[in-house]
This record gives sequence, structure tokens and C-alpha cells, in this order.
Amino acid sequence: MRANIGLMEILFPIFDLVFDFWPVALVMSVLGARRRFLRVALAMWAFFGLMRAILFFNPTPIKQSLLIPEPQSTGWFLVVGAVLGLVQLGLIARDALRAPGGRFSHVATVDDLLKLSPRAFEEMVTELYRAYGHDAKRTGSLGDHGVDIRVRAANGEKWVVQCKRWRTPVGEPVVRDFYGMMQHEKADKGAIVAVRGFTPQARDWAQGKPIILYDGNEFLKAWKRAVKPAKPKKAETAPAKGAARPSPAPTRAADPPLCPNCGVPMVLRVASRGEHQGKPFYGCPNYPRCREVVPIPDGADVSAE
Repeated sequence: MRANIGLMEILFPIFDLVFDFWPVALVMSVLGARRRFLRVALAMWAFFGLMRAILFFNPTPIKQSLLIPEPQSTGWFLVVGAVLGLVQLGLIARDALRAPGGRFSHVATVDDLLKLSPRAFEEMVTELYRAYGHDAKRTGSLGDHGVDIRVRAANGEKWVVQCKRWRTPVGEPVVRDFYGMMQHEKADKGAIVAVRGFTPQARDWAQGKPIILYDGNEFLKAWKRAVKPAKPKKAETAPAKGAARPSPAPTRAADPPLCPNCGVPMVLRVASRGEHQGKPFYGCPNYPRCREVVPIPDGADVSAE
């Protein structure tokens, strides 16, 4: 017991002296850490915080600080810690919102889509395109000629998107006007996302044109594919000596390719006729409006889909 008291009697004056220089230590840690400055600053603050907590048990008053007089030094130290903590929480919240599905994790049904504001619905559609690797920007203006979102596709094409959070299906006149707007914008492709879908006349009129029509269920299906957690990959082991090396070509269907025409994840299908009967392939979920296919190499493992 006496040994412990003797140790603390030694540590108290050391901590008292070192704590005076917490502002210098924080500044130096920030300047040296560069990109990781916040993490390092928080760690340094915690180190001095532990030191200050121990000093609370010092039976003798803390000596006058060499830099900032007490109790202002401790007060400012607590303020700086609170600011650093709030900034860290803000960054965590920002990353959570930026993650695919972060803001819209509660949206799971068509009724949930209808409860969104028009702006929120447009932002959700914009996030979906970004999640699939495209550069998408919401216009957010009245003079946009009916364009809600402009997309620079990963393949370099220019796409335009219109969002309809209507409670009734979108009719043929809307699709006609949208097609005219596409030509005015000189867009390569266009898409209309309508929560309640489209009339049969609207879908018939869009046949053969570079227009993709997504109803609420189709949109949610693509959304769930975009925000689902990535499946962990199995650890690869080196092949035994003399054994055949694995093919560098993709051999799993866990991450289906994007349709080169529509930009949405393709689905695994099996040919039912023709010379490729019984063989798996990737097809566009918008079939028959889109007939893009991607073949799967023979021997590929597609059981993960």
C-alpha cells in the first residue's frame, strides 16, 4: 500500500507538468498525421484525458500552468475534446448516409416509395445509379425540360431519367413527351421510373426505342441488389504441384454483370431451346424490352446465385 502511495506521489508532479503541454501535443499530432489527423488527435486527447483524470486524485492543488492558467486549461481541454468527438460523430453519420441505402434503409415496398417526397424519391433513384458505378446528378430545377436526373454512364453514354412518384400508372403521352425530350437532349438512352408502373399502351409504344421503363417493384429489386452486403470471398489456396491452375475468367454468379444496354444487374437464366439448350447465361431483367445476353464459360460455378 505504501509502495502504491509512493508511486502516485512521483506520478502526480510528472502528470502535472506534462498536462500543461496538451495544446502543443495536439497541434503536433495533427500536423504529423495529415489524413488521419482526427483519429490521432482523439487518441492524443484520450491520453491527456486519462492523465487529467488521475490528477483529480492529487491531494495537492495543480500547479499554475506554463501555457494556459488553471482552471481555464482544463476547461479548454474539455471543450476541445467535445468538439473532436462531435466532428467524429458527424463523419460517422455522413458515411452512413452516403453508403448505398443509408438514407433509405426503411424503404422496402411500393407504399414506402409513395410516402417519400418527390425530391427524396429523385435522390433515391440518383443513389441507385451511383451505386452501379455511374455519374448521376439530380437536376433539381424547373427548367429541365422534364429531366430529373442526368447520368454519365460508365461506358461514356449520356442518359436522362424521369421520376414519377404518381399514384396512377404513367400513360403513353408521358412516354411520347419523354422521347421527344431525349432527342432534344441528344441522349443515348433514357429511363422513366414510375412507382405505380405504366399502362399497356405506354409499354407498347416504348418497344424498340432506347427507353427503359421501371415500375416500383422493378426499381426496388434493382435497389436491393445495389445495397445488399457483399458476400465474403473464400480464401484461395495455392494449387498443388502439377495441378491445373484455375482459369482467370470469372467462375461465379454471385456478382452478376450489368446489362450493357440498361445498366442494371443481369439475372441468371438457362437456355430452354436452340443449340445452347440447358446452358446458363446472363440475361437482362427487362426482357423482352431488352434482349442483351452475356454467356457464361463452360464449367463455371453458378451455384452462388
